[in-house]
Amino acid sequence: MAVTFIDHATVPPLQVSLPPRYCPLPVRRHAEAEALNRRAADWINAFGLCIAGSPRTRMIGNDCGGFYGRILPDAPADRLQLAVDWCVLMFTLDDVHCDEGPASMRPDSFADLAARIVRLLEAPGAAMSAGGDPFLAATADLAARAHALGTPTQLRRVADAHRGWYLGVLWEFGCRLRDRTPCLNDYAHLRQHTAAGAATMSWTELIDGEQIPARELDAPAVRALSELALTVAAFDDDLFSYGKERWLAARTTRPSRCRLNLPDILAAEQALSPQQGLAAAVTLCNRLTLRFLQLRERVLPAASAPLRRYVEHLSCLIPGNLAWGLRAGRYRNPDGGHPDAVRTTLAFTQTAPPTGPPPIASIAWWWDPCL
Repeated sequence: MAVTFIDHATVPPLQVSLPPRYCPLPVRRHAEAEALNRRAADWINAFGLCIAGSPRTRMIGNDCGGFYGRILPDAPADRLQLAVDWCVLMFTLDDVHCDEGPASMRPDSFADLAARIVRLLEAPGAAMSAGGDPFLAATADLAARAHALGTPTQLRRVADAHRGWYLGVLWEFGCRLRDRTPCLNDYAHLRQHTAAGAATMSWTELIDGEQIPARELDAPAVRALSELALTVAAFDDDLFSYGKERWLAARTTRPSRCRLNLPDILAAEQALSPQQGLAAAVTLCNRLTLRFLQLRERVLPAASAPLRRYVEHLSCLIPGNLAWGLRAGRYRNPDGGHPDAVRTTLAFTQTAPPTGPPPIASIAWWWDPCL
């Protein structure tokens, strides 16, 4: 395991090699992933977004059809298109309004836009004084399509999931403005929200077409299973984006002291080297994956058909996100202008990690014996 900086002439300047990742779940892919990507590109271009240059390169490199196509590999393509279009739009929103450049220090602008997006998801016809904002126009189109597919309960779940996501993003803004790396205990339970975990999975219910009974979806064991899968995927995203963040920081005159990724937080809190922080992050992902598998076996026997499909999507999310993230241009081409500037390699192992909860109080309930 090593992090190596190389002169950026004709070869990638940054290579990140990760220790073995425990994930015995199979990877599947939707047969129409590329067609989904093409239609999503045409859709977002129609709103004047990602038409050319670096934004278009980054949009195409995100491979949203491949991302959602690994979560729902058997979904009807016409229904799955809704989620892929949303994914393209929200990655673009993240790049423009959340993570990078001056916008990453403007919570006021983000909060205003986020509030309008949520309201449009609740009521597509609401007059939100969009003022020609292409993000709001695209959201209104998505919301209208969603309302044609979903039940009132499903649509409320979508809107509520976005509120959770945007609250997490605003927490990240606070960390950046204070120029402070958060503690592991806070980051561990908030990362599923900052990564839009519930928002991502909320579309699966509309695509499947059947509503999951609240008594099942809100049951503690199912909530723990959801949080486990979403957190594992988000922590894996931290492994993919680690090299990207290093690459960008090396080209910034005044890099922030705020670190919002799992390896750096572990390294800061436990006085580890960067390599040891990466190893500790992979070890934690492995332990969470094992707990997901254990808890899944408790949930499935009594699950209804809609809940079983949801659990299957969670089971596809973890390995599918790994397969997608290791290849996605989002992480390999940090600024849209340097293809393969970052390469992350990851081996896999069938050896299970130790059982039992890690010493992180905010997520320890996932191991509650009463679940």
